[in-house]
Amino acid sequence: MKDRVLSWVLLFLCFAPILIAVIGVQFLPDQIPVHYNAAGEIDRWGSKYEQLIIGVAFSASGWILWLVSKFSHCFADTAEELAKAKANAKIVLATGIAVQLLMSALQVMFVIGAYTEAQSGAAEAVMPIYKVMGIGVGLLYLVLGNIMPKAKPNNLVGVRTIWSYVSEEAWQKSQRAGGIAFAVAGVACIVLTLLLHGFVIFWVIMGATAAAAIASVYLSWKYSRE
Repeated sequence: MKDRVLSWVLLFLCFAPILIAVIGVQFLPDQIPVHYNAAGEIDRWGSKYEQLIIGVAFSASGWILWLVSKFSHCFADTAEELAKAKANAKIVLATGIAVQLLMSALQVMFVIGAYTEAQSGAAEAVMPIYKVMGIGVGLLYLVLGNIMPKAKPNNLVGVRTIWSYVSEEAWQKSQRAGGIAFAVAGVACIVLTLLLHGFVIFWVIMGATAAAAIASVYLSWKYSRE
């Protein structure tokens, strides 16, 4: 029952960015800002219908995760693998919901920003897109950090290195370490986003992501040797 509820919530959120874009274009002027440089200045104007392209792109990640959750069990060869696949489906659904909430929030910001900038003839972005992105990614990593330790051995989710598959214990320790690494990355993203401004936040996100990934791989290797 819980899986079905999560599945329906994710399905709704898959449509959300497209729905937001469709509603948005009804109110947007024909020409809106569609691209910004690293300083947040508008460097290209285009058709309001480009918002629909963004909406479809933002929806794609949710659809992929929903399909993974629905069909990953089809590749299970044993009853044990089937049980693990079903357990991991919940993790995939929860991850998809978190991702789509972030995508939907960004789509709302893009529509509001485009409308405000077009109406005022602004030369630069008026919405704190990078702030929303940094805090959103930080919250997403906190969610991932919480659910990664619950992942069962599989080929789709979690810290999947050649070392994490050495043993059940190595897998569990790798997922726990990866969860902590991404939770720390999430806190770093949120804190630094609140302190910084502009495009530098993008590099904060990239740096935190790379650090969490490298730490996860290193610890996976370390646990396989114990």
